[in-house]
Amino acid sequence: MVASETMDIDVGRVVAGKYELVRLLGRGSMGEVWSAHHLTLGEHVAIKLLTQAQGEALESTTAATARFQFEAQVAARLSRKTRHIVRVTDHGEEDGLAYLVMEQLEGETLEAVAEREQRVPAATVTKIVTQVARALTQAHGEGVLHRDLKPANLFLTRDEEGKLLVKLLDFGIARAIHAHRAPSAFATAKGLVFGTPSYMSPEQAIASPRLDHRCDLWALATIAYEALSGALPVAGTDTDEILRNLCAGRTIPLHERRPDLSPALDAFFRRAFSGAIGGRFQSASDLAQAFARAAAVGDEREAATEPPDAEPTVRGGALETAPRMDRRRRARVTVLATGLSLLALLGVAMAWRALAAAPSATLPPSAPAPRPPTAAAAPLPAAVPLPGAVTDLPPPVPVASPPRVEPRAPLATAPARPSLSAPAAPPTPAVAAPTPAAPLPAPAPPPPAKQVDKSQVF
Repeated sequence: MVASETMDIDVGRVVAGKYELVRLLGRGSMGEVWSAHHLTLGEHVAIKLLTQAQGEALESTTAATARFQFEAQVAARLSRKTRHIVRVTDHGEEDGLAYLVMEQLEGETLEAVAEREQRVPAATVTKIVTQVARALTQAHGEGVLHRDLKPANLFLTRDEEGKLLVKLLDFGIARAIHAHRAPSAFATAKGLVFGTPSYMSPEQAIASPRLDHRCDLWALATIAYEALSGALPVAGTDTDEILRNLCAGRTIPLHERRPDLSPALDAFFRRAFSGAIGGRFQSASDLAQAFARAAAVGDEREAATEPPDAEPTVRGGALETAPRMDRRRRARVTVLATGLSLLALLGVAMAWRALAAAPSATLPPSAPAPRPPTAAAAPLPAAVPLPGAVTDLPPPVPVASPPRVEPRAPLATAPARPSLSAPAAPPTPAVAAPTPAAPLPAPAPPPPAKQVDKSQVF
């Protein structure tokens, strides 16, 4: 007797004495997922119930229950290591009804986005592939295969910063790699194939006993192909036709569905769908990096290292991408900024050259009085008179010179500025001309002394 026939599952039912069912979120061949209210914590959770009908049973109740418990253990263990796997908080069995409690997410599945948008931008697909690859890396590192990767099992939500966050759901038919060599209660019955045919690798479709983690890589590449093109890489109107084309290696090149995309993406999918399993990508991280490089080429260019403002987000259940400046416009702005910088530097250089070539200003009237020159002192440079300045000045008052000392040979240096030739002895100190703003008082009649020859200013 199965659980669905012995228990009435409906709104208001309390499971395990604390989870009150609120509304049905989804139903599959192996169970139902409900939104439930935790009576003691006061929070909402998602609870998965194993409710396969007897007429649709694919395996015994014992095997299904054991597999259900295995899913809870795997998801709980892996979700502690990566945020890209839905978190499991509780599981158990009550009156023959197996249940699994998970975090309740806000957003939508990739399947819902693809149905609405038809084609998902390459930039968003890059983000999805990268994050799913992180989840698979953890699962494969634990020796666990998902075996049912598809858009319906990829949930798109947002993190605390509003950025896209992908969660991997439903490890319901997950299988440990060692189970191929040591059958257990949750191992698939001989000849029975679990999974979704459109996303299966050829090895999974023929139930190969050597199935390994690369079946999940095939499924992830199929998800990326479908998100970009809006169609599957293997054509078929029913399961049998799909599996025949799959095992025969008849995959449709991406350029036949999206000729506008980069040829690099064509090359990526040729390798991902190679007939020889050794010719495909061998790890989830390698696949994600190769896809990011291929998607960064061409008109829909967007590498995995784009700045945060381009991060796709989920708002109101729909994916939105932050506005981005067009590449041509960015190039024009860059060229303009570079030109303006060069013009500014040229202007600074011309101004500096003009200042260097300008004549030096005269000393202000408040400059200290000139000191008597020593025998070794060089004559000071004469000031260049400004227009309108008073130049007919009285000669300076003679100052007694100290005892003459024989000077050493002068250094052979050229004067930096024009100098005023002075009398042989004693040297006459230079006097700066006053500025027009401060007129000098009327000078006293000069004594009969030798005047400065102005014609010697050169």
